[in-house]
Amino acid sequence: MSDKRKLILECAEALLVSEGDCAFSMQTIADSVGISKGAIYLHFRSKEDLLLAVFQSQTNNLLEKITTVLKNATLTPDEKLRQQIRFQHEDLQQYQAMFNLLLQEESLSLNHSLLMFYQEFRLTWLTLQVGFLREKYGDQIQRWETDLAMTLDGIIANYLSLSVVEGIDFDTEKLVNWVVSCLDSICTQLPKQGLPPVLTERDLPSLKEIEAKKQQLQQQQVQQALSQLKNKAQKLKLSEPKRKIVEHTLTLLENQLQNNNPDTILLRALIAGLRDYRGLNNERQLLAERLDVEVV
Repeated sequence: MSDKRKLILECAEALLVSEGDCAFSMQTIADSVGISKGAIYLHFRSKEDLLLAVFQSQTNNLLEKITTVLKNATLTPDEKLRQQIRFQHEDLQQYQAMFNLLLQEESLSLNHSLLMFYQEFRLTWLTLQVGFLREKYGDQIQRWETDLAMTLDGIIANYLSLSVVEGIDFDTEKLVNWVVSCLDSICTQLPKQGLPPVLTERDLPSLKEIEAKKQQLQQQQVQQALSQLKNKAQKLKLSEPKRKIVEHTLTLLENQLQNNNPDTILLRALIAGLRDYRGLNNERQLLAERLDVEVV
């Protein structure tokens, strides 16, 4: 990641945390970084691309923190569950603007990258919640673990919204004790009642399925970026020798991308070979981003 791209991302995250989702605009971020709005588009092709980068950065940080609690060998299962509830109420508020922006973003239903990101995060988060519940309540809850994880999330989310949206303050430890007491009662009664689960793991998309869709989408995006690059190259006014060089480079790029395991070093070199043709800068940068290779 270039220094400028990293700075833009950091400023976007800081604005989201300090000012909330209402401050998330390309112009506001550009003003914060000290660059023009147009300069942002040299590093992020759209607001959605920047949103996705912010979401990925913040959720990686969030998942890392909650995973640390789950893997803490010095805590008992009960202490782990309580600690993660405490964390959600006290620390998750800094991420609330991100979730608000993600869920209200009109492009969520249209932007497949954002939608799949949300699905992947939701499933990963649910899996972590199941981990806390399994450690405390054991195999007796296995049949209902997905419903229990959804219930746990729902209870905390509602209390969290009271703090964030309505400014209602209450004691965190009372919340922790209440939630754990509710879970204790539910998990004790479920095996006795034998109620059928509403949802099971099979009802949700697996991480493997989501990853396969992501790879398919990436391939489509790469092909679209390559097509844009080829179309732009055809419109350039070049001497015949230079046109042949560009066409040969594009042919090599296309051939390499048809391989199951393309050589990223070669791809990087081929894209770099087009840097002298300034009319192709935006298109070659987009292709490099789609391939996750450095632009040189």
